[in-house]
Amino acid sequence: MPDIQWDGEASLMRVTNFQTSSENREELLARGTLNELIGVFLEMAPLEQKGLLLRAAGPDWVQEFDSQTIRDLAARAEYAGLYGEKA
Repeated sequence: MPDIQWDGEASLMRVTNFQTSSENREELLARGTLNELIGVFLEMAPLEQKGLLLRAAGPDWVQEFDSQTIRDLAARAEYAGLYGEKA
């Protein structure tokens, strides 16, 4: 994974796939920094985490993370280090 912009602006979205069409619907759940929204995600019950997408963006970049990738980010030493924890 490339360098992570932990303090970059991000949105936590629920993505719903309609069976009657090929379109996905996105519902905004929260806005904040990437590291804040990872924490919001981790506080959710496992069933609530299903179908979530975390989209972080800057002036010239966009990164999207699905549920499993969000868990992978939370496990990184850099994320734990943001809160003064030792990995």
